[in-house]
Amino acid sequence: MAGDREIDRCLACGALWFDYGEIRELTEGRLAADAGEETPHDPPEGELGRMHRQATSLSCPRCGGRVGAIDFQMTGIPVFHCRDCNGYLAPRKSAAAISERFRFLREHGEEYARLGESLAKTMKRRMELAHGPAIRASGIPIPLPVVVPLADAGTEVRSFPVVTYLLIGLSIGVYLFAQIGGGPPALPGGLPGLPSGAGFSGVSLPASLVSLFLHAGIVPLGAGSLFLFVLGDNVEDRMGWLPFLLFYLLCGVLAGAAHVLWGKPGGYAALGSAGAVAGVLGAYLVFFPDVPIEMYGMGKVATVPTYLFACAWVAAAFLIGPGPFMDLFNPAPLSLSGSLAGFGTGVSGAALWRFWEGASTVPPLRADG
Repeated sequence: MAGDREIDRCLACGALWFDYGEIRELTEGRLAADAGEETPHDPPEGELGRMHRQATSLSCPRCGGRVGAIDFQMTGIPVFHCRDCNGYLAPRKSAAAISERFRFLREHGEEYARLGESLAKTMKRRMELAHGPAIRASGIPIPLPVVVPLADAGTEVRSFPVVTYLLIGLSIGVYLFAQIGGGPPALPGGLPGLPSGAGFSGVSLPASLVSLFLHAGIVPLGAGSLFLFVLGDNVEDRMGWLPFLLFYLLCGVLAGAAHVLWGKPGGYAALGSAGAVAGVLGAYLVFFPDVPIEMYGMGKVATVPTYLFACAWVAAAFLIGPGPFMDLFNPAPLSLSGSLAGFGTGVSGAALWRFWEGASTVPPLRADG
């Protein structure tokens, strides 16, 4: 019991089940949780991925729906979550770790808030002394300005991802050929890249397709290859090799079209697969929203569910703007409108694919008599 609420506990393993809203009894300190004879601690690295695989064989004890493993409130502590009834199933060690983490925050929250405020004021004074009173965010050096997936904890693919590896190999081969030749080859029509905000004048469909395989630097090439290597194989496995290939090209072409139509006039001439891989991310989000992804972003490595990784990617697309540091790593980036068009195409295409999958599995009506 916690106050006037009754929390369900498994007598065999000590796991706790929280109906919607009941987990506040744990985070707010009204329910004591223990880890048995062990000292409460955060679950070890890789626990989120292990629990995600375990969740494929579990169902919600309350409503019978599907459960998934999630990072509870970005604490690094994994729990099972039912998306249908919004209940939480917390293993004994996870419940103890949550209780300990939030107890510490309750006891030291004000102290750390004051410390953070003091540090922020000290840092501001130092920056003003060094650079003057007005400091633009784009003038502050930051780590590598990319958000990329490093690994995922999805299920093993059933078939060899031939298109995914072919796309990666083709992009790398074209880049190496261009380096040997002394520079990036021009697009059909002589364009150095897809012009931003210039309209379709002089931009052909072959130019849009070729631009997907030309990269202006090793960093955009590596980022695009990572998106395909980590996420593309699962999307290809779900859709099949031919639909995936057409889907990839469609996302890239529509992203390029948005770039030439709605990009900033006079902006960068885009090269690379950013729009196409944004579509792959959108499809992965629809197909596997809760799969844990190990990601790199702005100097940090973290493991988050797919939907949070997608949020981080969208935030980076909005916040990382042109500047000397960005130009060094990607001198021919896709515009914001192009990136979002590729992502939106991927989400829409995958949603239609899921609808088609559901419709194709509905048994036909049987006429009696």
